[in-house]
Amino acid sequence: MNKVGNDFIEGTRCPDYSTVDLVLRVPEPPHELPVKKGQTVIKLPRPKQIKLPDMPVRKAIEGWEPVGFFPRSMIDLKQLSYLLWCTQGYKKTVAGTIEIRNIPSTGSRNPLETYFVAGEVDGLETGLYRYLPKSHSIVAERIDSGLTLEMSTASLNFKLTTRAAVTFLWVAIPYRTVWAVGNRGYRSALIEAGHACQNLILAAAGLELQVAPIDLFHDDLVTKLAGLDPETQWPVYLAAVGHSERNVAL
Repeated sequence: MNKVGNDFIEGTRCPDYSTVDLVLRVPEPPHELPVKKGQTVIKLPRPKQIKLPDMPVRKAIEGWEPVGFFPRSMIDLKQLSYLLWCTQGYKKTVAGTIEIRNIPSTGSRNPLETYFVAGEVDGLETGLYRYLPKSHSIVAERIDSGLTLEMSTASLNFKLTTRAAVTFLWVAIPYRTVWAVGNRGYRSALIEAGHACQNLILAAAGLELQVAPIDLFHDDLVTKLAGLDPETQWPVYLAAVGHSERNVAL
């Protein structure tokens, strides 16, 4: 194994809990990035408002296959609301501060922020948005008609992201979990991005949508596109969502 891999595994082994910030009484980091002054917050339709056909889990799993091309795709706000809720939706708070969401999270620390580029979402301008799980809302981070093309360059995948209805971007803020479990939290952030994307695949199947996960992308360009702090906020996974055409060569 390459030294980078060895160093990562060695550096993220089960911690000495006496050394973690939680035990040392360092203040807990926030569970969600704040909304900045002047940003527009948009309340989403309640997920229960969308009616879905019965979709057996087996059928959803068997129905997924690699996507090589999207025709021009569009979804509406109810569908977007449902996809966001399934991937990071807030359920309840227990013991005062522990947030339970719709995917497993180490220590319920929830280190992911969900961004997305809306290409063709009925009711939204083209741009970059961020999901606010607690209030089931989204905030407009950047309205820009050129963002789908910019994302296609950053994602190294022109055929998918320029035609997708929406491209999800999961951003890890590892310290939320590192605060509680030490360096092991870096593993957790990567694993949880996988949980979120798998939920997206299953949820999208019920809407007759396909998901193309993208884990090979230009980190610096995605960081710049989303206006992230490269020291504390890391893009870890992308997923384009749209209507697929079967039997298209990859």
